[in-house]
Amino acid sequence: MLNRNKVKNGDVFQVVTSEGICYGLVTHKHAKWGWVVAIFREFFDQVPKDFHELVSKEPQFITTFLIQHAVKQGFFSLVANVPIPERFAVFPIFRATNNLKGDDTMWFFWDGEKEWKVHRPLTKEEKKYPKGPSLPSAPLLIERIEKNYRAEIDYI
Repeated sequence: MLNRNKVKNGDVFQVVTSEGICYGLVTHKHAKWGWVVAIFREFFDQVPKDFHELVSKEPQFITTFLIQHAVKQGFFSLVANVPIPERFAVFPIFRATNNLKGDDTMWFFWDGEKEWKVHRPLTKEEKKYPKGPSLPSAPLLIERIEKNYRAEIDYI
């Protein structure tokens, strides 16, 4: 466990779910939307020996999240700080829509700086983009883990 509650990029935090303990990684901080976190749906009976190996894997999902508030309120604990793996070095592209019309849906993409839109079905790769930016509550984040939420499956 880290002996601090001020969140930094590279922080690994522990998430207690009904299925067991899993972990998340703080990857970025955005001026407007706050922290970006990657959630890893691998459950552990004991604290992993190598967090860098864990966070190098494919995450269950990525989201913007008020991790600083969740840590201060005691929802999650900071357990380690690791170098951010290269796969997370670039700010993720988020996607959203406000007009669900099947193949005629208008999609909005955002890369942390610029926004653009497309008027067509999502590609297989675009379905993997995280939804948002959004700020789920700590209980909703846990619920998404427990229900095995995946952006590419639950993409609408």
